[in-house]
Amino acid sequence: MAENKFEEAVINKLKDEGWSYREDLSNVNYNKLYQHWREILNRNNNIKLLGNDLTDTEFELLKVELNKNRTPYDSQLVLAGAGNIGTLPLTRDDGTQLEIEIFYGDEVAGGRSEYEVVSQVTFDRLPNTLSKKRRIDLLLLINGLPIAHIEEKDESLQNQWNAFEQLEKYDSDGMYTGLMSFVQTQFILSQHSAHYLARPKNPSSYNKDFVFGWRDDNGRDVTNTMEFIHQVMGIPALHRLVTVNMIPDAANDNLMVMRSYQIQATRAILERMKQMDNNGLIEKEGGYVWHTTGSGKTVTSFKVAQLLASMPRVRNVLFIVDRVDLVSQTFENFQSFAYKTFEKRIKVVNGNQLKRELKENNQASYIYLITVQGLDKAIKDKIIGDKVVKAGLHSDERMVILMDEAHRSASGDSVARIKKALPKTTWFGFTGTPNFYSDEVNDVKTTRNVSTHDVFGRRLHRYTIKDAIGDGNVLGFDVTYYVPDIEADADTSMSDQDLEQAVYTSLPYRKSVVNDISTHWSDNAAGPIEYGVRKPNQFQALLAVSGKQAVVAYYNLFKELAPDLRVAMTYSRDEDNGLGASDLQEALKQAMQEYTQRYNTTNFLESQNPERDYLKDLSKRLARKKPYNRGDDADRIDLVIVSDQLLTGFDSKYVNVIYMDKILKEGLLIQAMSRTNRTIDRNAKPHGKVRFYRKGEIMEENVKNALVIYTKGGNDTIEDAEEQPSDEEQKELIDDKILAPKIAKQIDELQPKITVLKQLSGDDFSQEPKGQRAMQEFALIAAEVNQKVQRLVQQGYKLGSEVDAIDEQGNTTDEKIALAIASEDELSALQARLNDVNNKLPADKQIDLTNIRVAIEAYASEIIDYDRLVDLLNQYMDETISKNREAVEEHITPMDDKSRDEINGVLDGIEDGVYKEHFNTETLKTARKSIRSERRELKLRRWSADNDYNGNEIVEAYDLYMPGVDLNDNPKLSDKMSNIEKNAEMNFFEMASFEKDLLEFFATA
Repeated sequence: MAENKFEEAVINKLKDEGWSYREDLSNVNYNKLYQHWREILNRNNNIKLLGNDLTDTEFELLKVELNKNRTPYDSQLVLAGAGNIGTLPLTRDDGTQLEIEIFYGDEVAGGRSEYEVVSQVTFDRLPNTLSKKRRIDLLLLINGLPIAHIEEKDESLQNQWNAFEQLEKYDSDGMYTGLMSFVQTQFILSQHSAHYLARPKNPSSYNKDFVFGWRDDNGRDVTNTMEFIHQVMGIPALHRLVTVNMIPDAANDNLMVMRSYQIQATRAILERMKQMDNNGLIEKEGGYVWHTTGSGKTVTSFKVAQLLASMPRVRNVLFIVDRVDLVSQTFENFQSFAYKTFEKRIKVVNGNQLKRELKENNQASYIYLITVQGLDKAIKDKIIGDKVVKAGLHSDERMVILMDEAHRSASGDSVARIKKALPKTTWFGFTGTPNFYSDEVNDVKTTRNVSTHDVFGRRLHRYTIKDAIGDGNVLGFDVTYYVPDIEADADTSMSDQDLEQAVYTSLPYRKSVVNDISTHWSDNAAGPIEYGVRKPNQFQALLAVSGKQAVVAYYNLFKELAPDLRVAMTYSRDEDNGLGASDLQEALKQAMQEYTQRYNTTNFLESQNPERDYLKDLSKRLARKKPYNRGDDADRIDLVIVSDQLLTGFDSKYVNVIYMDKILKEGLLIQAMSRTNRTIDRNAKPHGKVRFYRKGEIMEENVKNALVIYTKGGNDTIEDAEEQPSDEEQKELIDDKILAPKIAKQIDELQPKITVLKQLSGDDFSQEPKGQRAMQEFALIAAEVNQKVQRLVQQGYKLGSEVDAIDEQGNTTDEKIALAIASEDELSALQARLNDVNNKLPADKQIDLTNIRVAIEAYASEIIDYDRLVDLLNQYMDETISKNREAVEEHITPMDDKSRDEINGVLDGIEDGVYKEHFNTETLKTARKSIRSERRELKLRRWSADNDYNGNEIVEAYDLYMPGVDLNDNPKLSDKMSNIEKNAEMNFFEMASFEKDLLEFFATA
């Protein structure tokens, strides 16, 4: 389907969903939208304006106000306004001050809201480009404001990511200013795929990880674009998306849009509340939301809390967490996500403070954050209870309790006490790992005799780890098991207690763990191979051990055996000590002092709450959050040793491995493993790594058991546990993407592709494929192979090594196989040819190779052994024979085309007697620079002659050229080009073509 036909189909579907197509505002200049907006403002503010329409001067003042929107975050705050009415301030010509209403957040599909779609709007004066040909596909207008921008692509012609890059380009051109600053969401549509994203704050913030597809209420992917439009872009769905479902993130000056499962869970809770209100009931068990760890529960729970606090019959929301350190963390997040008008309605309280707050007859509802321990203590001490709550409630009101990490509250007596003491409350739980009853059919045993369902009521929404991995929101796991010799040699008849003392707390065992971690540190912590270089220390790790005593013991061992690693430790007072005796509090103080000295931080021991402040700083450093997000290596920490802390509720995309020297199962195991599965560059981090040291066979069974529970969906009730699963359900228990595929399987799949690449470019990847069709085939296959080889390396495969082959059933055999790319030099040669070939393809056929290009520039002198190259050239100078020249040519294969041409020029110079004295690294660089300059000038003069321009002027212009810098920011080059145009007596159209052609040529010269 041609793009124009597809666009027509999209417009017709939008019309079916309630949008009005404005043909008179389509195929027009952007400025016409301003006039349309002005007409709507006059109509909606007629009473405020006393029937006197806005004057030209007044309208210009409003346009000035628009220019204050620097980011989508700014414009979202304007749209939200106060009381869900977005306004702009205006001083009229007569001095009257007004708030002009521009948006009605609560008038969804009614009232004064107008919904219009326009197409093919043109922009001719964008601030950051000289181009006058920018034309966008579709805009969705609410009350004349362009709220959503849609770009379409015909799948048969172009990949959908071309549209993403097009949006990024529009942003860099400066399109999203003025009226366009109100664009909140961007959509990418093709016939069989549809995605949406919150408009990023600037061009450099565009990230494909935050481009979302849609799942329906049953968790199925919506790939039919017309169905996507119905569910997401219809009225009132789109209006809600840009209001209720947007999250302003003040901490990052950013705007977030909720994913489909977050929207559906929020809606399910609100509908549950409305159902109770309609029935005149206050049920305690509202329900629970199961959203897997890493899926954004904090955002969902905040939005739910805010919306519940705004409901007429809700008097306050209690948000309960189970750890003191999570209270301040949650408070900071909630403050960051709140609109300015809501910030002061979020408070952290203890029991006494909560009592005072509940007795006050506030007009508005508040969100109070408190620990379950603090609330339970206040109940037991009779600080708060039914009488206190009733004092702040009218007869038809109730309080809502939201509990984070709800799986941890499903056992123990505290929740039962709180429920009994606060009868007019409704409870909702959020958890990534609910507690379930055993599943006898699938031989899945749990240790729970109370489920999350028993405490909170029915499950309202589910989004499992299988769903999240499928959506790309989290990573799967690469799980390995290491058995130290002392454990392998232990007496199998020993009891667990004897094993603990004889093996797991022994010095030899712990030394073997430390040695294993330190020996493989560089492989686990390094980034991908990019043009011959693998950056070290790009990732960090956790070591989870059994008890505080073990934390201290391991910390001291790392200082002794691996002093180069930057290691820290942490635990809380209420954690288990483990076996052994030591002054644990003194050990933590010592570790805090050493941390302070290493990083030159404030002295935590002098603060009012040393442990909390230390953990807060440590967590920020591990997650590389402000102020540790500057990329300064001095801020880096490598490994943090923990017992229980940081194993739940802590997120960092830079943690890529957790080492486990403790026994965990079920939800706690999944929670700990999930510290590693936050997404970042997939080449650098294809999976979260988990390495078990203790009781490998038991932990392998525990991992399988836990994954079955948290991918299939567990049993909420005894009745559920008795149901027979279907054959299809049993087949789907473990999805291939949840655990990393075996290395041998990946090698088998790569070998045929590598064979094709070698047929196209030679066994050493030294030749460019002949013809555009072959080049395009090479580029597509090479990009895929490069990506998958990177992921193999990150998984632990060493190029050139052999691994056990596997049969069709996935079992290992006696045969050995090795990848057909045998070294980092060979991979670099492939990357070099990929870059060369890609540069020669037409622009619309090129692949995004940003990382490779950057690496080529950054590591140009490190790609090969430069000292070895000098020696080989000097040998050729001493004895100019073909064997010595071939040795040089083989050595420079990993270089890009231009670099190889320069070295070949040096070889020719040696043959011609130009170079007679032996090179060193500096004189070789000088020779290469001279050759580069001569060849570039020749290329510039040839291009000038071919295009009938003055060669001297073009050479002078190139000397002023700065790669990646726009003409607007390079006035010297701009002036020079104007002189060339004037001397050549070019007309307007010739000038536009000349500027475009010259800059494209300079980029490749």
